[in-house]
Amino acid sequence: MIIKKYSDFFLYFIFFITILFSGGCSDDHTVYSRPPSKTYSLPVIEVRNKLIPSTYTTTGSVVSDISIEIASRISGFIQNITVREGEVVQKGRLLVTLDSADVEGAIRKAKAAVDKAAAALEDAKTDAERFSALFKRGSASDNALRKAKLQRDMAGDSLNEAQAAFQTALSQRNYINITCPVDGVVIARQKRNGDLATPGAPILTVESARGLLFETYVAEARVGDIHIGDKVEVIIDALDDALAGTVIRIVPSGDPVTRRYQVKIALPEALRLFPGMFGRVHFIIGEEQVMLVPKKSLICRGGLDGVFVLAGDNRISFRWLRTARQLNGYLEVKAGLRPGERIVAIAQPDLRNHDLVNPDLINSGIAINE
Repeated sequence: MIIKKYSDFFLYFIFFITILFSGGCSDDHTVYSRPPSKTYSLPVIEVRNKLIPSTYTTTGSVVSDISIEIASRISGFIQNITVREGEVVQKGRLLVTLDSADVEGAIRKAKAAVDKAAAALEDAKTDAERFSALFKRGSASDNALRKAKLQRDMAGDSLNEAQAAFQTALSQRNYINITCPVDGVVIARQKRNGDLATPGAPILTVESARGLLFETYVAEARVGDIHIGDKVEVIIDALDDALAGTVIRIVPSGDPVTRRYQVKIALPEALRLFPGMFGRVHFIIGEEQVMLVPKKSLICRGGLDGVFVLAGDNRISFRWLRTARQLNGYLEVKAGLRPGERIVAIAQPDLRNHDLVNPDLINSGIAINE
């Protein structure tokens, strides 16, 4: 009896719930469903692996192959420096003028020494001629004549020495006015007007705007893959176009701390290219197999980039990709696709999963490896 009682209660409960929900629901209800599929005429490509050059990229800077420290060959106070940092200068332009008082004094002193030595030589010549005449008459000894000729010869040597000193003093005038030896740019100014210039101490630093190089450092493991004469691509951040460079120097002595080796690359002459600019260089060190897809095939969904993949019935489905490098309008795919799969080559914003690409309109002529 107890079991029958509970069984009846359960039946009544089910009946009540059915009546309640059927009465609470209206006949006018909305059923949500997936929108109908659309058919598109879009080019489709088959994903393939491609053999491309394997590159090694490093960073570096543009440097001048001709960097000159302008210094004085004589001591003297700087009277005037005619240029400032950043100024473009031409070969032969006056850069520095030194005080000429000491030089002119040395020239006058050397000239006086020449005149004195010349007078002494004339006197010695006269004595030698006089003793020679006396010796012929027997009025002078052989020893006296020998000493007179010796004094004449020594006076001649003294004159030659004085003249050499005079020429050296005159040459100092050439170092009072210091001119620029090359066309370039003043990048540093180590002295100011009134400072004492000493031989070998730099006054200015000038870098030539010609013969620019790209200087970089390569890892120890890669230096064996790089050779003099290799053609490389140099990307300068400040320039729009890449530059074609050539490896011209590899310094075979690595840094003991970083284990990197210096490599210098010759650059072509380019407008707006100056020493100090930052850039990157791509070395070709071999070949590798990669999977590439056109950049136009990618579309962003959910904050991530992906492509629409065609199934066997030509219906598409979106698939996220993990990409890497950009190569001439293509992207390297690291994960998300397999060789042989077909994708929409030019993605459209209104494409949705399960849409159809008409098989009669598939363009199989577009290939990654072309």
